[in-house]
Amino acid sequence: MTARALLASIFVLWLSTLTATAHPRPPAPIEPSATILCYHIVESPLDPRMEISRDAFRQQMRYLASTGYNVIPLQHLFEYVSGKRATIPKNAIVITIDDGWRSTYTEVFPELRKRHFPFTVFIYPRIIGQTSYAMTWKQVKELSDAGVDIQSHSFSHPYLSHRRHTSLDDKAYNAWLQRELVESKKILEHQTGHEVTFLAYPYGDYDHTVVAGVARAGYLAAMTCESGPVRRGSDPLKMRRLAVEKQTDFASFRRFLGAGSMPVDPISPAPGQTLDPIDAVVTARLPKFKSLDPQSIGISMMGLGTTPFSYDPRDGSITVVLREALNTVKGKYQHALIWATEAKSGRRVEASLLVRFPDPAIQPVPVPDPAAIVRTDALATTQAVLPAPAIAPPATAPAPAVLVPATAPAVPAGGSADGKAAHVALRHSTQP
Repeated sequence: MTARALLASIFVLWLSTLTATAHPRPPAPIEPSATILCYHIVESPLDPRMEISRDAFRQQMRYLASTGYNVIPLQHLFEYVSGKRATIPKNAIVITIDDGWRSTYTEVFPELRKRHFPFTVFIYPRIIGQTSYAMTWKQVKELSDAGVDIQSHSFSHPYLSHRRHTSLDDKAYNAWLQRELVESKKILEHQTGHEVTFLAYPYGDYDHTVVAGVARAGYLAAMTCESGPVRRGSDPLKMRRLAVEKQTDFASFRRFLGAGSMPVDPISPAPGQTLDPIDAVVTARLPKFKSLDPQSIGISMMGLGTTPFSYDPRDGSITVVLREALNTVKGKYQHALIWATEAKSGRRVEASLLVRFPDPAIQPVPVPDPAAIVRTDALATTQAVLPAPAIAPPATAPAPAVLVPATAPAVPAGGSADGKAAHVALRHSTQP
């Protein structure tokens, strides 16, 4: 190559680099993913691990309903994973319930039906009607007729991998595995009148032999107990799920769904000042607003649902008027949850403000509460406790309303023991 040709090549390379720098390629769009939630028992029977309280479950569902999440059917996620559906909504959630416990019918069904949330129940037929803590076939059919997706959790909820059944040779093991998978599918289809194509691995136990057997039995997708999001191209026979357990407090629940912490600065009222009950306006500022997608920002009063608000993208200020809520809110304290999506990473971030409402029957006095405590950890699990003032206000004055950054408190698990029958009914409930 001559010197002139070499110089020409260098010039072309430099020019192409300059052009690429002047006109950078736009970042590739972030494809949505989904989180599959796995529940077992709500409130009863008392279980040392997998049961969660009624209040905790309702708080989690209220959070999903009011903070920009989209609950979708498992079928839609399967179609997206396998390339049959073009996309799914952002912040997609799938709700699944394992085993067939009575609380699926008495606690889960009413709550999710009220919110129009689709959900899937993975049932192992051997438990149905065999204990007072399990559903009956009549209840299973009622769920199915109401549109609830009924799918398989094997026939008797055993460990499925061969290493758990060393007394069986290959032929005997394969025959046993097919019975567990096929019998469950046949019984559930007979009882509901609907095709069964999904399976949840009991205890999350599977290997390549189990996966092959699941496919031979006619299943199209299967759920594991491995945490993580489900994306386009994920293996449909190894779909991840997040198990929600007794120890999953509200802050952990939010983190597990991918919510990061977002700083927030209260503006009006300032910490330690009273919320004006006439205007009842709360204003805060998001210090890192330039890194957020302005179209993704939302705010919700957890006890009131999605709340109308205004957002100024010039300075990151967000304002909500709570005038109407003063006479309708239940309880003295309400959490305002602010959420957004980071523009570059697509990650969801959240912050929480604690609002103390005045008694609507009493007129306020313009005295700040010196006990107001500022919290900066948006996902802290311990709520600041506001002690009562040393001197009680006059009869015509209400307790002042205070706004402090905080987070929704952890909800204590609850339940009641039910004697020997509970012990018998929980043979399989202490594992996913």
